[in-house]
Amino acid sequence: MTLPVFDLELTPFRSAEGWAGIDARYRAEFGPVAAGEVLLRLPAVIASVPGAVYRVEDIRVSDSAGAVPLTEVEGTSDPMSTYRHFLAARDVDGVVEVAVRAPVRDVDLRTPVGPLFDLRREQLGLFGAGCTFLPVPLSAESEFDFSLTWHLDDGVSAVSSHGAGDEVRRWSGDIASIEHCLFGAGTPIIAPDGATNFGIHAYSDMPFDLDGLSSYLRDIHTTMSAFFEEENPQYHVLVRRNPDKGSGGTSFPSSFAFGYSPTTEVDEADLRTLLAHEMVHNWPHLDEDWTVGSWYSEGTAEFYSLVLPWRAGILDSATFGEQLTDMYRRYDANPRRHLSYAAAADLFWADLRAQTIPYGRGIQYLVAVDARLRAESAGEVSLDDIVIDIQRAQRRGEKVLVEGWLQRIEKVIGERARTDYDAMVAGEPIERPTELFQGVLRPVPVVAPEHDLGFDIVSFQEPRRITGLVAGSAAERAGLRDGDELVTRRFSYSAARDGSTPLDIVIARDGEEVTVRYEPRGGDIRTTDWVVDG
Repeated sequence: MTLPVFDLELTPFRSAEGWAGIDARYRAEFGPVAAGEVLLRLPAVIASVPGAVYRVEDIRVSDSAGAVPLTEVEGTSDPMSTYRHFLAARDVDGVVEVAVRAPVRDVDLRTPVGPLFDLRREQLGLFGAGCTFLPVPLSAESEFDFSLTWHLDDGVSAVSSHGAGDEVRRWSGDIASIEHCLFGAGTPIIAPDGATNFGIHAYSDMPFDLDGLSSYLRDIHTTMSAFFEEENPQYHVLVRRNPDKGSGGTSFPSSFAFGYSPTTEVDEADLRTLLAHEMVHNWPHLDEDWTVGSWYSEGTAEFYSLVLPWRAGILDSATFGEQLTDMYRRYDANPRRHLSYAAAADLFWADLRAQTIPYGRGIQYLVAVDARLRAESAGEVSLDDIVIDIQRAQRRGEKVLVEGWLQRIEKVIGERARTDYDAMVAGEPIERPTELFQGVLRPVPVVAPEHDLGFDIVSFQEPRRITGLVAGSAAERAGLRDGDELVTRRFSYSAARDGSTPLDIVIARDGEEVTVRYEPRGGDIRTTDWVVDG
């Protein structure tokens, strides 16, 4: 079957202020679109990040009969996105050409930290995701034969989720492969030097050991690519600076966008763990909605971001145990850990503590499943076998749902497969194995303080004033009051190991900024330290 073509050309451009945007042009074979039907779509907002603000006349469309005028109507929306829809003023068929001049988004200290989708200017270039600046055909079901061509000035380099360099890239896929795709160009600092299949591309000065970080991650990527049977191993990390406090990143196929703040210290060990986790996301997943299957994608990312480097000798056993302990501690100290999976999904956008549940619950469940598989099969079957079998089925074109996961493990552990899964989904405590990986690690029960913020987490949303202060809480004892204006713009729950991790809250009171530090200690919880046995 011959797929329709989609040839994309990108030309980054500059102005007196620096990198200014990307001229984007593509030729694609559309299906017939009648006059008055939707021809193109573009997010107005996606996950709180605005798309490029084009006027209708800024989007230039033509076919063999000449220019195609557009009109705009109110588009569709879902919990994550609001779309703009552009209608064709006449019948359109055959090869269509679309061209836009995509500007960078202007940001300042008031710009909140969010997913790294927007096209931004950096000191050494620009990058962003296609979903925020490429108007694309409405039908996301169609597959295309894609090509990507960069037009670059001398000395300028380019990278995308499909590879680095200015050579023409070709692949087949659906429209998401250019929407959920990073595009970057400029004169970034690249490590290792001359990187093609793997590299870190820093578009601003980085306060990290770039060479050491890239060497570490390249070794991990080589290990992961071999384990997950990757035929075309490549991975690129694009780095930019956030104007506001806070660091974070966004995962894309075979790539990752990371944003750091020069005013927020980033622990390089934590950064290595984060990037290893995101790298795993290239592979394990279930063909379910994220609200149903995220325990698997996030749990396997947590699991293999530790297990594979440990097996390869990149992590020693003591460090492996310490990092696994941190993952257990964060989940066990989470006051939302008892929520059912459905209830956690309902709170996902309102409560950061609910957002972290798939990570901690996922790895605890998978660690328990791995131990049970090994025990019931006398060491013949492990989680590895199940994960790789699912991946091979998906590569053959099969859809694997939760039921497919349960059927596979049920063959080994019997009816416990479903009862354990149902308990996990319901938010019940997950059984701790008595040992891990043939006795390398053993569990030590410990008591730690639950993480108790001491006021409503919605206080971090507009109008950003503290509400619901809990009488007698550590927050109240530290001096916070109901009605205090929050200067701290976001709450990074994932950075908290438990209630003993100090928390700094900056408030504005009587015209002055005040930093209030306290340990958000709640009641005692039982958790597990994983230590090297013997």
